Amino acid sequence: MKRYVLLFAAALMIVAECSGDRDASRAGKNAVSIAEFAKWEFQGSGEVTVDETEDAVYMSEAEGSAGVTLVSPKSYGPDVTVRFDVKPATFESVNVVILSASDKNTGGDIQVPADYDGSFGFWTQGDVQNYIFAFHNAAHERLPFIVRDPGMELLGEADSHVVKEDWHTVEISRSGSRLSMKVDGAVIVEVTDTSGEPLPGGKIGFRLRGTPDSVASAWFRNIVISER
Repeated sequence: MKRYVLLFAAALMIVAECSGDRDASRAGKNAVSIAEFAKWEFQGSGEVTVDETEDAVYMSEAEGSAGVTLVSPKSYGPDVTVRFDVKPATFESVNVVILSASDKNTGGDIQVPADYDGSFGFWTQGDVQNYIFAFHNAAHERLPFIVRDPGMELLGEADSHVVKEDWHTVEISRSGSRLSMKVDGAVIVEVTDTSGEPLPGGKIGFRLRGTPDSVASAWFRNIVISER
């Protein structure tokens, strides 16, 4: 009798696991491996390497850099969540996630100029539209915020800084016009974009920028992108 009970319990576990896999598939959950993430399109002056000690991707600026960005190879819809772990290397390493980046004229893929130097203006002015989520940005004398581009239109701002140079779990989420940012399980900014029609979907970018006196660098791992 005991044997049959154990076999039945094992069968239930298999069914539950299969159901969970189907639920994840229906939700469009995609775990981005370290190797995959390191192959995203790199923009700016710096480097991207795989750090086997941290089991993470290490991204850093070069001296004289205007900022570095890793850009997803594909576009995602307007209902998307990006969850990841990040460890800024220094206080000056400002972290930014770019969501739903597309051409403001066509709604299609962004066109990065061949001579792009990594500067922030490409993402905030001109022909690119997106939502930008910034955190660990006290070095730029700003609280964590969410803005809409082009134009850096402020949609919401946190009440306090994220300053610790340690591993943080960050969740950036968008559901149509509803936008939120969580750090270590706590919602620090949550807003509704009422500035106009919600932006279409688009590409995702992970950006680092330092200060005039210090370059930025950080480790990234456990990246999961979910579409609904």
